Amino acid sequence: MFDRVKYKKFAKVQLKGRWTVPVLICLLSVVVASLFNIPGFAKASQYSIYDALNNPDVMIALSGRARLTSILGLISSIVVTIFAYAEIGVYLKMSRSPEPVFFSDFIEGFSRALDAILIALWQFLWIWLWSLLLFIPGIIKSIAYSQMIYLSHEYPNVSIRKLMKISMAITKGHKGELFIMDLSFLGWAFLCAFTFGIGTLWLTPYMNMSFTNAYHAMLKEALDTGRIRMEDLQ
Repeated sequence: MFDRVKYKKFAKVQLKGRWTVPVLICLLSVVVASLFNIPGFAKASQYSIYDALNNPDVMIALSGRARLTSILGLISSIVVTIFAYAEIGVYLKMSRSPEPVFFSDFIEGFSRALDAILIALWQFLWIWLWSLLLFIPGIIKSIAYSQMIYLSHEYPNVSIRKLMKISMAITKGHKGELFIMDLSFLGWAFLCAFTFGIGTLWLTPYMNMSFTNAYHAMLKEALDTGRIRMEDLQ
């Protein structure tokens, strides 16, 4: 049974006294991602729309800077993907034990940067293909594939294709509930806007811990009901 209220309440218990590392990780992720956006924004802001329309040299300069911005955006996406993967490793550790977590637990996740990138690319490919049909199928599939990152941490020897199949199996019957659980944080997100985004440094860990708890519950249910077997995870 999917119980989002229980997962969220337990997340608060798990985070109690252990907020420091998750908040620092979230802050670092935001800062690093923002740094990649500064050069393109600063360069583009030097010219007005009038300059761009009436000066060919400005148009050429802006075109080159647009390419730079695209490259920086790609690098930023890769970095954010790796950070997100390493971050989940911290929450999984917190979910298994009440022992303290350390920033080194986050750094340890960087050793599997290639896995993080390959999983993200594989997810993107299939979500994009489903989105060609309609927008809704793309959303449904993104939820169906959402557990791949957790599974990859716990079962590193399982192939990416198999991770996708297992993720679809454990989210079967729970995709709508996962979507509603995501929406249940909107109120907190709205309140964070009044803190100029600072509140997200605490909201993000709360959300990640809650979804980690949901992952464990869905995986256990899938094993108990026979939708997947332990052999599938080896």
